[in-house]
Amino acid sequence: MDNTERQVDPVAEAVRQLRTALGESQQAFAYRMKTAIRTIARYETVRPPKGKALADFFRVASETGNEELAILFRNALTAEIGVAGKLTQLGALASYTIPSIQTDLLLLTHDLEYGSGTSKTKVEAAIQKLKAVGAALDKLNIYLPKPTEAGTGAEETE
Repeated sequence: MDNTERQVDPVAEAVRQLRTALGESQQAFAYRMKTAIRTIARYETVRPPKGKALADFFRVASETGNEELAILFRNALTAEIGVAGKLTQLGALASYTIPSIQTDLLLLTHDLEYGSGTSKTKVEAAIQKLKAVGAALDKLNIYLPKPTEAGTGAEETE
């Protein structure tokens, strides 16, 4: 008797987990992903997704609140495209996100200092603006390693 068990690739398993978390058959999931049912079956068993398919699975997992699976797909895509690809994605996103954040913060500062209304209404408006800034920063954070992935950066060097 052969005691060796076939290892299931973690990305292949994540595809299956995402599909079942969504309560979809392979056919319904293939329709959602705009691919053939045979492709989904292959992704779940013998050949995990690569490239654009990984990005699509990441998007669906993120949009449906499956954060652990989203992280797994993101990490697989990052491993595939390497650090240069990750930095390219971050740079493209940052090029339009950061100026918007900067503008929002400058307007917030101006409104707090010179805006009309009571202090309470200024603070309430500032809180809403800061929440929007936080959401914009979260878009950038998707491409950055989490503290547990990258270490704390406080390691001593001798």
